[in-house]
Amino acid sequence: MSIRLNKQQEAAVTAPDGPALVLAGAGTGKTRVIVERLSWLVEERGIDPRHLLALTFTNRAAAEMGERFAQRLGVERVPSWLGTFHAFGLYVLRREMEQLGRPKQFTIFDTSDQSSLMKRLVRDLPAKYAKVTPRDALGWISRLKQEVQTPEDVAVITPEDEACAALWTQYHEALRRGNAVDFDDLLVLLVRLLADREGVREKYQRRYRYVLIDEYQDTNRAQYLIARHLSAAHGNLFVVGDEDQSIYSWRGADINNILDFAKDFESATVYRLEENYRSTQAILDAANAVVAHNVNRLGKTLRATQPGKDAVGIYIAEDGDAEARWVVQDMAKQGYAPSSVAVLYRTNSQSRLMEESLRTRGLHYQVVGGMQFYSRKEIKDILAYLRLLVNPDDDESVRRVINVPARGIGAKSLEALEVYGVERKQPLMRVMRDVEGDETFPARARQSMVAFVDLIDSVALSAKQSTLEETVERLVKETGYRKFVEESDEKDFRTRLEIVDEFIASCRDYDRKSGNDVLTFLQDMSLVSDADAWKGSEPAVSLMTCHSAKGLEFDHVYLIGMEEGLLPFGIDAEEKGLIEEERRLCYVAMTRARKRLVLTAAVNRTLYGRTDRNRELSRFIKEAGKDRLVSLNEKATKPVAKARPVGAALAAGGEDKIKTGTRVRHAKFGPGRVLYTTGTGDKLKAKIRFETGRMATLMVAQAPLEIL
Repeated sequence: MSIRLNKQQEAAVTAPDGPALVLAGAGTGKTRVIVERLSWLVEERGIDPRHLLALTFTNRAAAEMGERFAQRLGVERVPSWLGTFHAFGLYVLRREMEQLGRPKQFTIFDTSDQSSLMKRLVRDLPAKYAKVTPRDALGWISRLKQEVQTPEDVAVITPEDEACAALWTQYHEALRRGNAVDFDDLLVLLVRLLADREGVREKYQRRYRYVLIDEYQDTNRAQYLIARHLSAAHGNLFVVGDEDQSIYSWRGADINNILDFAKDFESATVYRLEENYRSTQAILDAANAVVAHNVNRLGKTLRATQPGKDAVGIYIAEDGDAEARWVVQDMAKQGYAPSSVAVLYRTNSQSRLMEESLRTRGLHYQVVGGMQFYSRKEIKDILAYLRLLVNPDDDESVRRVINVPARGIGAKSLEALEVYGVERKQPLMRVMRDVEGDETFPARARQSMVAFVDLIDSVALSAKQSTLEETVERLVKETGYRKFVEESDEKDFRTRLEIVDEFIASCRDYDRKSGNDVLTFLQDMSLVSDADAWKGSEPAVSLMTCHSAKGLEFDHVYLIGMEEGLLPFGIDAEEKGLIEEERRLCYVAMTRARKRLVLTAAVNRTLYGRTDRNRELSRFIKEAGKDRLVSLNEKATKPVAKARPVGAALAAGGEDKIKTGTRVRHAKFGPGRVLYTTGTGDKLKAKIRFETGRMATLMVAQAPLEIL
């Protein structure tokens, strides 16, 4: 092979046909292995590139894979299909949707569209059903859809389940009536096609004789079934992943897909990549020590190939303000280039103090995961108009812009339209086409509705011969949107106009780069994720959650908020069986660092308006090992003693001091009684019922407990 690979990588790249699992630890070159596998199949095995399908999870990862594969083959673009699972689902559905009795031209609902629809459905739900929030209903539906279940499959146990099941039926009826799908449907409907339509399944099995999947540990049930169906005929399924980086169970990912791969595919070969090309050995030793405490893992030990002697640092601050100030002072003291630094945290709420400290110091920063450009109201308005050009049956878009800017179509007129739509089983745009002579509506409202329909029809017709930029410019002009923005908010209208202009500029760039139509542009926008918003070339400190950092790497990483309740998140993480995923999340965050990793915590912290004092240090600090961490505190302050007041002393006394029935007081939860204990010494755990009714299982050596 012309590209130099280590022995483990070469063995994986040249694996024979059949199922193969590549366990690729953080920084071990998994993208390189996938690209080299693709290249080897083409150059050495003579496989037509059109028979290769490679699936991943972010647009950025897919773009990088495609660019590197093209460079490797010395071509401008390869004809293989490389992209995300959702993009592939969209690709197939655009061609095969009629097999499911639905039109190929459909709208993709984003989270705000889903929320808007569900709010109406919840509001109109009959009183006999239990009260549920739109967010909870959507989460319930999404979780079960990702498991490829239907309303008929679900066991309704609670009144809330019953309400959600009713909402599920209404929600999908509304989607179908509006010729729309949501994000989960891009996978679920693809599974239905592959499972139930033999001709479709065989067509794509013949086309894609080799299926490669990146980040396999993040697959959910639907994605597992897609992989299974596509590879069933030929068995050539090549997956790369790391069970130690499985951190998305809350959105449906099932770690058992990777843990059970060798059982699911009996002839599978397993390869391990353990040479790390990213981090120093000190960083890897600390991260390995943490994740080694997990039970559900296949196991690997990372070995560094990069030089570096800096031990992992730890700093304990008096409070959250002091923590943020110290981090900014330290990065300035070290002379780091802003673009080389990332500050990682468990929750977005932790970014505020960091932002304030960076602004005070005059340092540029970018927040990944905050409000994104395409989530701004102005952009959502224009996108709603564009969606109506390609799908006039999209009632949610009609509702968003029918009176934006104001046209004299008031709430009563819209309500009457809604009633007509339900009675006639027609979308709102079709109803409006028939209201011109209907005196049920005020004359002004009728005229405005007719004008609205004419506007959409006219721009939709011209869009077929216009660039995207020209279409958006015409919409903005003919709707009077600029004037609407100017008059709607005196303080912010200039900023909002700049957002409109920036969007038009982005349309100009899209025309130049792809030259595609409105429909293609809209489907590309629907597949944009938070991770795609990160700009690696930006001369700014990156602030993001540990989840958002997955797949990225930085020279210098500060992992802040290393306290029980933050990382791991929630005091009941262990009780809910989530502690192993929290540990994997910590491992992911730690292994983002190339040269230097610093862990920080605060003795006192204010979150959500509440101040907690004498907070426990995260158990992950102890698991990393004192011998692997170096304190960055001034010796005179000794804040660590404040953070762990009594727990260690109690643990040293063993079961004689803490046992079933012992009355204790926790610094945060108050008094309670020990129900039972497990373990001994430093591993002694106590299940405690507090007088508030809360129950928690705590590591006695780390908990701020005293015996009453």
